[in-house]
Amino acid sequence: LLQTYSMYRFLFYSLLLILIVVSAIQFTLPTRESTHQDFKDPNYVDFESGVRRLRDGTIEVASFVSMPDVTSDMFRWWFSDYLQTTEHYKMWHPEDHVWMDWEHKKPGEITGSHHLVHEYIGGEMSKLRIQFAWPEEILGYDPSDENTVVLCARVGELESTMNIAEMCHVARNMPGGAELRSRFWLGVVSDREAADWQNFLLSLVANNPISRRFTVSETQGLALQKHCFEEMSYLAGLLPAIYYLE
Repeated sequence: LLQTYSMYRFLFYSLLLILIVVSAIQFTLPTRESTHQDFKDPNYVDFESGVRRLRDGTIEVASFVSMPDVTSDMFRWWFSDYLQTTEHYKMWHPEDHVWMDWEHKKPGEITGSHHLVHEYIGGEMSKLRIQFAWPEEILGYDPSDENTVVLCARVGELESTMNIAEMCHVARNMPGGAELRSRFWLGVVSDREAADWQNFLLSLVANNPISRRFTVSETQGLALQKHCFEEMSYLAGLLPAIYYLE
């Protein structure tokens, strides 16, 4: 009996030590709120391309694409006016994009619309509902100006009511073209049809560092980063010709 007690005590203190170490490491990580502020910096920050874990457990994905001969207005126009059919969508990424449709879409506008897509990310089919929102809803402020277009959205599962991520694309005019900075925060969970109190309970269970470490991984982030870089590179190549033709 004494040996059993000693074993349990050893396990308890070992788990406690592991929890303390993990918590200490977690505290040194950047916060999601601080990464939202990166778009305020007129110069580029250190983390422009890559995947990392944040303090709240979310996975942040960053992608940077240079877009020669593209303007930020062209980038907005692609979403607000041109992108209407699956054929258009497949042009954007011929290998990964499969199908698309819109809900709540108004001509010439993007905020408030839902982009419904089937696409391959990391070799697996993802069926998503991308719900475009005001930048303030995601970042807490709006980095838009006369040279900068900002498109932000919540990303949800198409075949359920769950939202699983947030994202922003920020296109900024530069000499000779535009530069696109894309950010995704994986593991931001909510139910878009639930009441506030239900989402509060869901957040307690799902939106904490421990749960997120089990549900979102760096591998998922790397697959998304690759997909985003490829699709935006395709877009950089085709957008000038399409824009001037239309």
